[in-house]
Amino acid sequence: MAKYGYDDGMLLHVIGATETALGQMNQVNSAVLGISGQMPVVNNSTSGVKLAGLLGDWSSDYQKIVTQLSELNTKAQGLLQLNRNIEVETGGAAQ
Repeated sequence: MAKYGYDDGMLLHVIGATETALGQMNQVNSAVLGISGQMPVVNNSTSGVKLAGLLGDWSSDYQKIVTQLSELNTKAQGLLQLNRNIEVETGGAAQ
């Protein structure tokens, strides 16, 4: 039975999706860091400076996204545990 509007299946889906997204974000960030490390060497022009600024924006945005995904994952895990605790405490009577 869905408690608080989210059943275990939905919460497990959210948990899995956020974990997948975090992994993908880490892969993209590694690629971006690799590019940004090469920027001063390969492109010291005006456009290179602008691109370096945008890569700096990415770094800030990346941290915000990862933090929010992690928080969502933690909240979904907490709600899943709460649902399961309620199920145990009521002996399934809530169904």
